[in-house]
Amino acid sequence: MQSWIERQAELARLAQCQLFFVDGQPRSGTTWLQQMLDGHPDVCCRGEAMFRDHLAVPLDRAMRQRHQELHNRNTTIFAHTGGYPLPVADDTQFLVATGILLALRQQAAGTDFKAIGEKTPGNLFFFPQLKSLFPNSKLISIARDPRDIITSNWHRFQNAPGSDDAAKIAFIRRVLPMADEWMRTMLAHKERYPDSYRIVTYEALLQAPGPMLAQLFRFLGVTDRADIVADCVARTTFERLSGGRPAGVERNGSFFRKGVAGDWPSTLTPEMNEIVLRALGWSFPHFGWQP
Repeated sequence: MQSWIERQAELARLAQCQLFFVDGQPRSGTTWLQQMLDGHPDVCCRGEAMFRDHLAVPLDRAMRQRHQELHNRNTTIFAHTGGYPLPVADDTQFLVATGILLALRQQAAGTDFKAIGEKTPGNLFFFPQLKSLFPNSKLISIARDPRDIITSNWHRFQNAPGSDDAAKIAFIRRVLPMADEWMRTMLAHKERYPDSYRIVTYEALLQAPGPMLAQLFRFLGVTDRADIVADCVARTTFERLSGGRPAGVERNGSFFRKGVAGDWPSTLTPEMNEIVLRALGWSFPHFGWQP
């Protein structure tokens, strides 16, 4: 086992790499994008590590509890001595950063990658903290027409025998607030982090995967050689990811369900479309979607 000092030195070197994070709403194409990026020989991108839910939140809770318990003892049992120094906020941040780097070190498995990334839906909301921990880190989001996201989620998680339009409408109304928050946060980050944040749409990635991927590789500081880009695209076609099914051939319940854009009219009625547009239509011009 490495000594603590040796491991810290290794983590410090890792922190100098281009760290990045991938985000998108569930069923927006995050896994597809992650695997495209991971195909580059100088890039390592995996998912999903759940850094916010499994590290940041529990560590913050534990350190708050430690702070309170030490404070209680310092003001009662050890009031005559002043007690023990209380942990400060930076302590928690240091532990979170260390936990993330340990995970990325394991992910890299001893290979010296130029860019190391992780994909978890929800990284968008965690990015301000990630940016404070790793000032040079970057974020890539994938956005998709919310009607297609709703359709994909419905067929994967909600569709059941006897499901009727009322059930679909209830499901749509339930997910719209989160979709609204997601897209508003994307656009806010675009303004706040102009040099550290990129948005790609599922539709653009389908239409021109090579040029879009080349842009992202340049954003991450790795080569965008045509042969590398072409190989990354070829490795991640829908047919290969789905185990041989061509794009457009649907399999409900499959992680890779259909692999097309604009399929929502097969599932959503005009009334349902109007519900979505009333709530989210404001976002369509920003992302290039047609009402």
